Amino acid sequence: MSADAKLVAGPKLVAALWVFAACFLFSLLFASGKLSGGLVPALQIMWLRYASGFAAAGSVAMVRRVPLARLLDTRKRHLHVLRACFGLGGGACIIYGATHMPLADSASLSLLQGVFTMILAVLLLGERLRLAQILAALLCLAGAFVIVRGDQQGGGISLDSLAPYAVIFGAFLVACEVILIKILSRDESTLTMLLHVNGIAAMLFALPVLWFWQAAPWPVIGALCLLGPLAIAGQACNVQAYRRANASFLAPLGYSAVLFSALIGWLVFGDIPGPATWAGAALIITGGVILIRRG
Repeated sequence: MSADAKLVAGPKLVAALWVFAACFLFSLLFASGKLSGGLVPALQIMWLRYASGFAAAGSVAMVRRVPLARLLDTRKRHLHVLRACFGLGGGACIIYGATHMPLADSASLSLLQGVFTMILAVLLLGERLRLAQILAALLCLAGAFVIVRGDQQGGGISLDSLAPYAVIFGAFLVACEVILIKILSRDESTLTMLLHVNGIAAMLFALPVLWFWQAAPWPVIGALCLLGPLAIAGQACNVQAYRRANASFLAPLGYSAVLFSALIGWLVFGDIPGPATWAGAALIITGGVILIRRG
């Protein structure tokens, strides 16, 4: 390998490792309901994630000596509120689904976020679709159908279960959040967006969560309070990655979340993905990569 090739490969390899780290952290986040033994409801888990996330973002602001008043000054608070609702609802749906179905299946279905984001971008942002993008979206939807239908004899998902549909709806809500992030990022700093989404979600859902609070061992609650810093760490890993390499190279690597989820499911719960899971995941990932390559 030439010296020039090494210079190119070096930053790309480091960037890829940052993406893998982010995917692993987010896989832990969405598996948190199952890892906690199903003792804590998904909505409660997400509230703990946002409350601890606000504390973590506030700590970052203090370390950087950025006044909170300046960060919280915005004219788009209504969009931040909407984003917080979409983010918390989407995360809760995905965690609920992951708690009641194999992690590899839920991770694969959550990848439909890319298709939903594309559709919303066309409807709300006026973006245009190409034929390749339409075909890619159909591939993703076919993959979702294969996973939901499942391999019944191989421990697949029952059609009577709400879990896969909860994950699909969660992916749609997360796609709505992505569109709002794209709109907000035009005028708002990253730290401002983090403080608003975490703080607003924690405040809006405090009373409902406390009303339906499910008691759990304190070590479990303490571990769930780490989800906020974990999510911010995952976002920071993505930032480090995209500073070093192009999105066209890094975005497909994000689908490694399926492998991490399958690994966690196998090591912790003994879940072995069936043929339907791998076939559906392959269709979704193929469609997703085409979407990325086609813009």
